[in-house]
Formats: sequence, structure tokens, C-alpha cells
Amino acid sequence: MPIDINTKAKCYFDTRPLTKGERKIIKDSIPILEYLDIQFGEKFFKRLIKQFPQYKPYFNETHLKLLRQPRSFHHCLLEFARNIDDLRPMKDFIMRIASKHVARQVSPDQYRVFGQVLVEVMMDQFPKEFVDQEFVEAWTMAFRILANILINIEVREYQDKPWYGFKAFRVTRLQPECVGTKSFFITPVDGTPVPIPKRGQYLCMRWKFPGEKQERLREYTISEFPKNNEYRITVRYIPGGKVTTYIHEKLAVGDIVQVSPPCGDCYYRSSKRNMVMLAGGNGVVALAPMIEKGLAEGRKVKFLYSNRSTETRSFGQFFRDLKQKYGDQLEVVEYLSRRRVIDPIDKYYRRSLTVEDLDFIVPEDDVYLIGPRTYMKMIEDYLKGRGVNVTLDYFGPQEV
Repeated sequence: MPIDINTKAKCYFDTRPLTKGERKIIKDSIPILEYLDIQFGEKFFKRLIKQFPQYKPYFNETHLKLLRQPRSFHHCLLEFARNIDDLRPMKDFIMRIASKHVARQVSPDQYRVFGQVLVEVMMDQFPKEFVDQEFVEAWTMAFRILANILINIEVREYQDKPWYGFKAFRVTRLQPECVGTKSFFITPVDGTPVPIPKRGQYLCMRWKFPGEKQERLREYTISEFPKNNEYRITVRYIPGGKVTTYIHEKLAVGDIVQVSPPCGDCYYRSSKRNMVMLAGGNGVVALAPMIEKGLAEGRKVKFLYSNRSTETRSFGQFFRDLKQKYGDQLEVVEYLSRRRVIDPIDKYYRRSLTVEDLDFIVPEDDVYLIGPRTYMKMIEDYLKGRGVNVTLDYFGPQEV
């Protein structure tokens, strides 16, 4: 889908093409944004949440604290300014942002607030001699154009979803997977069939705890192709994590959770190519359904699976069953950093994965990658340097 800065969006904000002078103002902002760096994004979110606390649930506290969300926002704004004449290079980035917004049920009205806060932070952080009425008008119009692009994408996605907002699901059963990881299964309270997701997509869930005014939103990958009208969600415990602690210690059969429709653009795509799947830790929850589908379609799959130990490895029996069923069509190689090995799935190494382990991958392979950020960044940079395209998804804000 082409993204044209000169095209007037069909919804919400009234826009017009930017003038030559306005484009110059946007481009002249680039060095200042580069200088302000991540602190610009940090100040944006602090002001947004202070002035509009009702939007706090849309942002993960950990991602804000670790500056992942501010970094992603700053990067998006900077790339928008750099590509103000032609946004096509930003297409994939924009599509992924829109998908996250749909999962969290961001409404068009919220963009008006975001634009207001953006200009306020610019007026506060930019040199005073740089900020005049023309500057305000240029950035206001530019943001409206970007907002309309996102809103148009999001509205189309909302229209394709089986429901809008959050729907009540009931917890039907709980299942331990390994040390520190648990699955829970949910089904619609109203008894309607669960929509079939694309393998690799996730659900956004809304949580409200006793004594707290604010809700919390979290995305969890659907870890199994739906059976018995249930979604399966597999969650690793994170020390100090409010929601993961609740899931592991208090969530019970019969509890009601609020769920938005399946979303996400990192999903399985049919092909005749060989598949190389790389999972670090709980990244396996997204890849397991894809591997199952690829094997069923006759594709050869090599799965590189990194964990601390076999005690903290999820889905061991699942992959043993696939190995027994498909034989040499599936190769599983485990990398166990703590060297303790009990009951490996197939081949294994008592060490962490290194880039040298990836030399067999060629551009003709379909490569999927999900795991911790440092693990993914190492692999992505190495493979891209060799001309290999990678389908990946970071947990949390769009990585930059």
C-alpha cells in the first residue's frame, strides 16, 4: 500500500499538503531532535501521563522506565522528519505501530491529545528563537497527516476484526509448562466461536487489580492453534512484574479476563522455502504454532532454541512429538547457557548461541526470530549483513 504525504486522508483530521516552507521547518528540526535524543521522548510521555492520566494504562511501566517507549517514539518522530517528502521507507514501521494500536484499542480521538502534547513539548524543549507560529502550524499539520495515515490503517483493521473493544473471556484451565512458565486457556463467556488467528498473532488483555484505579494492558501470544474453542496463552514469570505475578500466583479457573481481537503482523506465511526458526526463551510461544504449520505443509524446518537450562524450557514434549511424527523434516538444536542438560529434545550444545552458528542460513530461507532484545539484535544485525531477510517481533514497543 503506497503511503503518500500529499494524499489527503479520508478520516478525522482536516489536512492539506505541506508547503515548501513547512517542509523546511520539519527538516530543520532534525538536528535539534537528534541533539535532544531520547530525553525528548521521555519528556513527551511524562507530560502526556501527567496531563492525561487516563492514558497511562496504554503504556507498559517497564517499557517507560527502561526508556524503550520513549526511544521508539523519538525514533519514529525523527524518521518522520527525515522522510517528510516521501514516507514510503517508513511503511513497515508504520504498519507495525498501527497493529499495536489496534491491539490496545487506541481510538482516533487520542491522536488529538498526542498531537497537542507533542507541540507543547517541542515548544518547551526547542530553542525559543526556533519556535514561532509558523513552526507550530507546520508541526501541527505534519502530525495530523501522520495521524490520518495511522487512523486510516487502524480503522480498516478495526472493521476486519470480529469485535471492537475488549470482550469477556473465562479461564477454563491452567497448565504448568516448566520452571517459571505457565499456560492458561480462555473461552468467550458468551459461548461464541473464537476467531481463528494467524499463527504468531497475539491478544491484548486488560487487567484491573483490587485497590488500583488504573487498568493495565498486556499483549500475550496465542501459543497454540485454537482447539475446543479456547485460546492458549503461555506466560513466563517476570520478577516484580505485576501482571505475570498475578497470573502465576492468583489467576484461577472461572476468572474473567477482558480480551481484544487477535492482532500482530509477525505471523506464519505459507511458502515452499525451508524454514529457520530462532527462539530465545519464551519467544517459542509464537514460533511453536508456525513450526507445526510449516511441517504440516511439507516444509523442512530447522529450529534453534536457546534457554538457560532444560528445566526452564517450554514445550519440550510438543517438539519431541513433532520430531517423532516428521523425523528428519524437523531438526531441533538447543543452546543451553547454564550447561545443565536433562532430557534434550534432539541435538544440543552446552553454551549460548553465537553468530557462527548461523552461517548455514541463506537468503532463500524463510527466517523467523523472536526472543530477548539483545539476542534478537545480535542475530538480526548479523543476518541482515549477509542479505538475509528476517521476520521478527519484539515484545513491547517497536525496536529501533
